[in-house]
Amino acid sequence: MQTLATLLAAIPEMDSAAMAHAQQHIDGLLKPTGSLGRLEELAIQLAGMPGLKGAPRVDKKAILVMCADHGVWHEGVAISPQIVTAIQAVNMTRHNTGVCVLAAQAGADVHVIDVGIDADPIPGLIDMKVARSSGNIAQTAAMTAEQAQTVLLSAINYTRSLAEQGVTLFGVGELGMANTTPAAAVVSVLTGSEPEAVVGIGANLPHEQLTHKVEVVRRAIAVNQPDATDGLDVLTKWGVTICWG
Repeated sequence: MQTLATLLAAIPEMDSAAMAHAQQHIDGLLKPTGSLGRLEELAIQLAGMPGLKGAPRVDKKAILVMCADHGVWHEGVAISPQIVTAIQAVNMTRHNTGVCVLAAQAGADVHVIDVGIDADPIPGLIDMKVARSSGNIAQTAAMTAEQAQTVLLSAINYTRSLAEQGVTLFGVGELGMANTTPAAAVVSVLTGSEPEAVVGIGANLPHEQLTHKVEVVRRAIAVNQPDATDGLDVLTKWGVTICWG
């Protein structure tokens, strides 16, 4: 039986020979060495990714949008009704949202994935739901470690299946009301920043409510005490990025 640990252990090392070849090629172009800065570094890193075997091809592209509700919405940190998560997920299946329009221009397919929307199953969505909404991080963890690993494994396996179908370029997105609150909590802990330095108004939260949102993030940190050196623990405690909205 596959586990998250076995899948991670199976990821091969970067192809150092391919990276060296890419470096040589870029340095040989008619331009000052290193003049493209970070872009050159990214090109070399991309060249070293296992399985490319030459210049990367992006004939088939996919955007994976992970959709879920956040229990912390009930703390009053967002002005949009929570039902907007489900409504917007339905709109994505109709291809009339911003991400769908932009993806169409880029020739990418949009895969709308339900990992925790607080609603009955929605036709047209890929079902990876492990709960109806995450826990309220101001009071408890977003989910259990088992839930976090389950949804990560599901997402990894789904991505691998798309790769087997020829997709070589992936983009990820998220949808979920109140999503900027756990995101700010993650940034605060991982960077060692104070909550007030990283909490913003999100989707038009009135400025006079910003202090309350900062306090909610501060409370979430105190309640959950995530281990900043353990990505899975952070994900479990706050449920952001690929798992929750």
